[in-house]
Amino acid sequence: MFKMIGLRAENAQGWLAAVGVAYLLDRQGHDPVLYWEGQHPVLLNQDAERVIDALAEYLAQDSDLLANLPQGVKGEKAALDLSAGRVSFTGVIETMLKSVSRDKIAEALLYPWKNQDDITSLGWDIGAIKQGATSGGDKAPTDAPHRGVLAGQWLAAESLPVTGTGPRSDRYAWVTWSLPLDMEGVRSVVLSRSPAWGGRVYEAKVGRNGQMGYLQPARTLSRPEMPGGSRALIAKEDWDETVWQPGAAKA
Repeated sequence: MFKMIGLRAENAQGWLAAVGVAYLLDRQGHDPVLYWEGQHPVLLNQDAERVIDALAEYLAQDSDLLANLPQGVKGEKAALDLSAGRVSFTGVIETMLKSVSRDKIAEALLYPWKNQDDITSLGWDIGAIKQGATSGGDKAPTDAPHRGVLAGQWLAAESLPVTGTGPRSDRYAWVTWSLPLDMEGVRSVVLSRSPAWGGRVYEAKVGRNGQMGYLQPARTLSRPEMPGGSRALIAKEDWDETVWQPGAAKA
């Protein structure tokens, strides 16, 4: 069993990265079985060394992500392409594919994120968002230093054939599950966004930082359900408070 401590459900990029790990392992024939234990994803019948080696091997054989990116609907950008201005979505992905190392993969999966890598944010990790100048002499977001999690964002991008389909919206929702699922089951739950498999639904609105879009801190849209339950999503006025923001204490 491998509990990926670095990935957290309430951070959209952490959730995307967990699906990305399972997706890549499945494509390599490793038969991943994934579920969520609290805020962290867990892989059954796997260990950290095996998973990290498999992901590094995939990179060494050249990722085909750029050829498999989901297309937008009706001429729009894809659902999770939040890039704008001088940020090139495919350009950032190309940079990541050339820069990710085995050590960076291990760091992203095994340890809480510190956001110290020099990589342009694609807007999925609230901890990597660069804010505009607030006082004289501060740099604009496009010129401020980049501070992200290189391998975390790469793994999130690799999940896009599963997680990034459908039309664009002013918000993005995702769901966890507590029942162990193979990749076919993961794909079904991701597309359904239903908490009926013992999970919780999160949603983040798309904000703007200059021209660049980013996912704001997540809110929960449902209470945790027991597998097989039928509790409906709760009304918006009953949403939980924001579950996490940079600088807040993490369990």
